[in-house]
Amino acid sequence: MPSVCLLGLLNSDAFSIRTRKALRRSTGLLVAALTFSLASCASVSVDNIRQTSAKPPLTAPDEILIVPFALNESDLRVDRKGRDFENFREELQARFNRHLIKKLAPHVAPARVVLPGDTLPRGNYWLLTGRFARINQGSRLLRSTLGLGAGGTKMETIVTVQNLSGPAPDKFLAFETTGGSNISQGIGGVVTLPVSGPMALTSLFNAVDGIRSGVSFDTMRTAHEISATLSDYLYERNALGKKTHLKPKRLGEVPVNLPFATEKNKPAGQGGTP
Repeated sequence: MPSVCLLGLLNSDAFSIRTRKALRRSTGLLVAALTFSLASCASVSVDNIRQTSAKPPLTAPDEILIVPFALNESDLRVDRKGRDFENFREELQARFNRHLIKKLAPHVAPARVVLPGDTLPRGNYWLLTGRFARINQGSRLLRSTLGLGAGGTKMETIVTVQNLSGPAPDKFLAFETTGGSNISQGIGGVVTLPVSGPMALTSLFNAVDGIRSGVSFDTMRTAHEISATLSDYLYERNALGKKTHLKPKRLGEVPVNLPFATEKNKPAGQGGTP
C-alpha cells in the first residue's frame, strides 16, 4: 500500500515535474542502497600490489605451481586445539588450494600444488607462495543475531609470485589480501518490520548470510582476488589471450559486481567478475 500511494502522489497534478523528478531520484538511491546492503555482506580486497623485479615476465605461464600457504598457530584465532586444530589447518590449506586451482585455470593458467622441498621445473612457470598472516573465525551466532560487525571474520594473506624461467627463481610480484564478513544488521533488524518496513528484509537476508559466511567463504573470496590480481597483471600487458579477465577489488573500492552496476555506470575498461 505505501508504494501504491507513493506512485499515486508522483503522478498527481499536486506535484510539479521538478518535485516528481527529485522524488524519483531519491527512490532510486534508496533502491541502490538496499541492493548494496543485499550484495555486500562479505568482502576481500587486495592491497599494496608491487613489482619487485627489473625484468618481470611479459607472457602468460604454461603452468602455475602453488606451494601451500604457511600459517602459524599464533596467527589463528579459532576455537580448536590439539588434533582438531591440525585437522582445521590441513582442511583450510586443501580448500584454499582447490579454490586457487579452480580460479587460476580459466583466468590465468593451469595450476597444481607442489610441496616444500620438491624439485621445481625450469621454464615458463610461475611459483605462487605466501602465508596466512591472520585468520579470525569470528562467531556465526553473533553475525546472524547482533550483526553490525559483531562476530565478524577476518582473513589476511601475504602473497609472492616468482618467475622460474631464469637460472634462479625471480620474485616479480608481491601483494596482500585482507577482508572478511562485513557489517550487517543481523536478525535483530527483522523485528523492526513494523517501523522500518521493507528495509527490515535486508536484516533477514544478512542473518541468513551470517550463518552461511565464515572462514570457508573468506577462503573462496581470497583465492578469487589472488587469481584476479594475476589475471589483471597479464591483462595490462596484453598477455591474457583468450582467458577471461578478472579485475581485483582494491582496498577501499566498492565491489564491481553489484547488481546495479550496469554497463551504463561501470568505469571504462572494467573487467568482469563472476
